Amino acid sequence: MDLTPASELPLHSLSTLFARVFEGYFVTIPDAPLLFDARVRGEHISLADSRIARVDGEPVGLVLMARRGRESRVAGMGIVPTHRNRKLGGAMLLPLMEEARARGDTRMQLEVIEQNLPAVKLYERLGFQRVRRLVGFVGTPIPEPASLEEVEPIACARLLPEGLPWQLAPATIAGLSLPTRAFRVGPAVAVLGDVSAPTLALRAIAVEPEARGQGAGRRLLRALAAAWPGKSLAVGAIVPEGRCERFFLGAGFSPLALSQLELSHPLTP
Repeated sequence: MDLTPASELPLHSLSTLFARVFEGYFVTIPDAPLLFDARVRGEHISLADSRIARVDGEPVGLVLMARRGRESRVAGMGIVPTHRNRKLGGAMLLPLMEEARARGDTRMQLEVIEQNLPAVKLYERLGFQRVRRLVGFVGTPIPEPASLEEVEPIACARLLPEGLPWQLAPATIAGLSLPTRAFRVGPAVAVLGDVSAPTLALRAIAVEPEARGQGAGRRLLRALAAAWPGKSLAVGAIVPEGRCERFFLGAGFSPLALSQLELSHPLTP
């Protein structure tokens, strides 16, 4: 097996490979170059530091590596169905861990679906440690029309605390662009994925500090439900367990069946 930089392939080919390596996975990954490009930009994925695994020259695996400061993140790792169960996962990731150490990174992190037991065991065998459990929610709030003001995602990012998972961190939310859009009602701001999708993906929601605990967040959810009637709102499994359950359950949401584990590996001795 050889590892080559992901930057050697054009974006549309990487999108196709990304979909192939997650074929039959717990969630469907579409071959959508525009969405793949948005993921790369928003999550600070470095295609120069990401790797394609090749066997006899054919791409059979992909590791997407994101970087911020001295931290690295495995933003996605998968193998095409025909080459799974050949112990390629560790062989793909270990060299990237060494590269991260060599460039001075202090930590590598990742998220893995908790129900994906083989992947959890692989990462823990490589020395990754559990940090916290991440959960998600889905629901259809009771519609309540309100005037939605469209703003930039950074308006929400500024209200988010530090220490959140990578996909929910202020730096990620601030870097989102179309088709992602952000809306404000009073002191509350929410960031949505592509609003033309069947389900509205709620990427983030935050309320100005002085207005928290007064129902502003739930009023915004009801306003979004009124603006796009008949569509559910879904929050991916990126929310730290114990942080927002009361808010979402009180708004009529239900927990997602799948959860994630956030794992971390200290790269320095």
